[in-house]
Amino acid sequence: MSDAIDRLSRRRRIVLATCGLAFLALQAPFFTRLDAPFEVWRTVDFVYAAGFVVWAAMLIFVLATGAFLFSGRTPETRAALNDELTAANRRFAYRAGYWMLMGGIVVIYALSRFTDWTLEEALRLLFAFGVAMPAVAFAGKEREQGA
Repeated sequence: MSDAIDRLSRRRRIVLATCGLAFLALQAPFFTRLDAPFEVWRTVDFVYAAGFVVWAAMLIFVLATGAFLFSGRTPETRAALNDELTAANRRFAYRAGYWMLMGGIVVIYALSRFTDWTLEEALRLLFAFGVAMPAVAFAGKEREQGA
């Protein structure tokens, strides 16, 4: 049982780190694709925007629940995967995301004097980092602790 729990914990950590980093890495296509005025969006642009929202919601959901809500695990397995250490790591991840957002706001405010970013672009950038940072921080903390 312990070996299976270790394997599931490792899989959760890899999925969160990979999806969080990929979410950040793929922001450039989102920025360039969704910059057109809303009135001229094609169907594919709506699908692209919906994909962005669904991916962000999935990252938030996986971090908040451990993603084992739908996987039919036994209550003992779920309890072992969501122990006190995991809860502490989630709190750490949420704090890291909060401080990243605060730092990002300061950086964007400072850069606003030298760039012509719109409010929409700045919020989209902050949202992307605010979603990805807790997932990556959680995965890093779990790896650091050998969970």
